[in-house]
Amino acid sequence: MKSSSKAVQTKSKIKQTFMDLLRQKKLEDITVTDICKEVCITRGTFYYYYQSAVSLMDELKNELAQEIIAVIKLRFKDGDWNILPIIFEILKKNDPEIVRVTLNKTNGYQCVGRIFASLKEAVRPTLMYKIDTLNGESFDYLYSYITSGISGVLILWVEKGMNPETRVIEKSMIKMINRSQQQMANEIPELNTFKQKIGLDSSSKQK
Repeated sequence: MKSSSKAVQTKSKIKQTFMDLLRQKKLEDITVTDICKEVCITRGTFYYYYQSAVSLMDELKNELAQEIIAVIKLRFKDGDWNILPIIFEILKKNDPEIVRVTLNKTNGYQCVGRIFASLKEAVRPTLMYKIDTLNGESFDYLYSYITSGISGVLILWVEKGMNPETRVIEKSMIKMINRSQQQMANEIPELNTFKQKIGLDSSSKQK
């Protein structure tokens, strides 16, 4: 028990020191020696937990992504379907340096893409219930459209300094998403009718 508790404390100190260093240096400039010196541990102790400073950053990014995924799935079950405000809420509570590195232009689309890929099947039943004319293919297009927009907004927000006041952004995006859903709901029946007509025309020509 003591050994396990000490390991948890050591990992926690390593992570906190790393985040402190991120406020002073770029990720690529942080070395294992820097971390060990601040935590007062040997390099062997560091390598027992992490392969490099980059692998430590990867773990922190993964923890942030998993937290976002878990909270959104929970909120969806409770009927809260507005993804963007939930993500903003979580990002604001996390260390800004971790958020900045995770959602910068280099890493952002890959990270957010992984989050939305993990959420897709959890979101599917709710969205298809709201728009009962959606089929599997049209859901894929709508989901890609909505999540691509949210990804761009999040990365731009980080680029512009992560202003803590996001209500205007959230309100505007929710309106746009709702309009997109409504437009999709209106156009799918027309598209299906058109496809049926094309199918009938094709079959009649063949006859």
